[in-house]
This record gives sequence, structure tokens and C-alpha cells, in this order.
Amino acid sequence: MLTSARKRGYIDTMVALERHKRAWKRALVLFFSNQGMAAAGNMAFLSMLSLFPFIIFLVAVSGFMGQSERGHEAIQYMLSILPPEVSSVVAGPIKGIVSNTGAEILTGSILLAIWTAGNGVEAAREVLIKAFGKEHARAIWIRRLESLGVVVFGAIAIVIAMSIMVLGPAVLKAITSLFPDAMMDGVNTTWKYLSLLVSPAVLTLGLYMVYLSLTPRKVKNVVRLPGTLLSVAVLIATAKGMSVYLKYAGNYDVTYGSLAGVVVMQLFCFLVSLGFVLGAELNAAYTFDEADRAKAEARASKRTAKDAANNGDDKPAETDA
Repeated sequence: MLTSARKRGYIDTMVALERHKRAWKRALVLFFSNQGMAAAGNMAFLSMLSLFPFIIFLVAVSGFMGQSERGHEAIQYMLSILPPEVSSVVAGPIKGIVSNTGAEILTGSILLAIWTAGNGVEAAREVLIKAFGKEHARAIWIRRLESLGVVVFGAIAIVIAMSIMVLGPAVLKAITSLFPDAMMDGVNTTWKYLSLLVSPAVLTLGLYMVYLSLTPRKVKNVVRLPGTLLSVAVLIATAKGMSVYLKYAGNYDVTYGSLAGVVVMQLFCFLVSLGFVLGAELNAAYTFDEADRAKAEARASKRTAKDAANNGDDKPAETDA
């Protein structure tokens, strides 16, 4: 009995490994056939171009909601993710944006900022359209309106998320004050370790929502988690890896001169975009694999039913004695 269960478990494991291997192979084929490197370069350029307009709108929205501090904290959180060499490039312009942007959101400059920020969203959407097939794309004007909606609701969601992150420790402290000191120390220790997972969890949720909102609606039963996890892993690895590389490769500023910071930031955006593109192809590969398996199971079921019906017809008719 135990041996049979082990064999069944071994077979299930091998089937799962074969499925993952097949999906990764398919994702790499899609990546190169869809010119993933060029798509990542385009996405990196438009993302960098739309970063500052989005920050302008984020500051305006946070001020309009009466949560200016939350907007500033969100910007600081975004800067903390970047390598120090990259954040130092954008910190100065962002500081000027924060000091010169008010709480008015229905102005010409803010509306232009929303439109420009939408270009970065459109670049990410184009990656997903290529991954899942252009036949699934919606009309361009619908996509553009959705991109503007993503910018607006994304900024609002960031302000709300930062408010929750700020209120969380205060609420936890108020709750733990009702318990004995020993229990409160245990809860505080647990929260200390759990807080280390906050940043990866926020990144994972944010990227998952990007894949969720930008994947063509006509595609059914979309798999999004593998690509999301891959994108988060590439983002974190890029941020940490570039910090180490630039720390010991001190001659990059000699090569690029005064443009060194801009080049480093563009390289960071490119590597992160590369992870996003590969994540999109991976999601598409798993989705297509699931669809192929469902079709194969449906064909096998129909074949079994047909064979059963044929076998029933072939039986000799019973005669009365």
C-alpha cells in the first residue's frame, strides 16, 4: 500500500516537473519570437519617461485626499527599492516635483501628466498583447481609457496602501497593550520578522495587479502567479546586484561622464523590464499549457464515450428463451 502511494507520488512529481519544464521552454520560445529584448528596451524607455509624470499625479492625488505625508512616504518607499546610484539620480528632480506640485488635480499640467504616465502602462500592455496574441487585443481607444484608469486608481491605491502600512503598527501596539507583557513581547517579535516580508509582499501584489489589469480580457483562465514571482525576483535581484556591481565597478562614470547616472538608471529600468517581459511570456506559456491540457482531456473524454457507445452497439441482442 505504501509502495503504491510512493509510486503515485513519484509519478505526480515527474508529471509536474515535466509541465514546468514544458512551460519554461515555451516561454523562452515566445520571448525570442516576440522580440522580447526590443520590447524590454521600449518598455524601459517609456517607463522612465512616464515615471516623473506619475509622481506629479501621485503627489497631487495624495494632497487632494489630505494624505500628503502618505504620498511622500510612498515616493521614499519607491526610492528605497532602487539602488543608491539610481535613486541619487532621480532624488533631486523628485524633490523639486514634490515642492512644486499642489493638491489641484483638474489642471492642464496634471491631465498631461496622467496622459504621459499612461504611455508606460501602454508599453506594459503591448508586452502582454504580444505574449497572448494580438487577436485577443481590444480596441485601441478602450485600451487607452483603461490605461488612464490604471494610472488614476494606481495612485489612489498607493496612497491607501501607505496609510494602512503607517496605521498598522499603531493599531497593533494598541491591541497588544491589552495583553500581558510576555505575550506582547512575543507578538512584537513576530511582527518584527513579519515586517521583513512587507516589501516583497507589496511588490508581489502590485505586479500581480498589473498583470491582472493589463492582460487581454478575451483570454480565459489566465495564469498570473508564475510570471509575477519571476518579475519580483528579477526586480529584487537587479536592485541588489546593481548595488554590488556599481560599488566595485568604479569606472562607469569615467566611461559615460556626466551621463553616468542616467545610463545606470536606464540600465536598471531595462533589466526590470526584461523580467516583466519574461514574466508575461511565462504566464502565457502556463495559460496555453493549461488550455492544451484541457482540450486534450476533452478529446480523450469524447473518445472514451464514443468507444463505450460503439462497444454497446456491438453487443449481440438478447433473445427470449
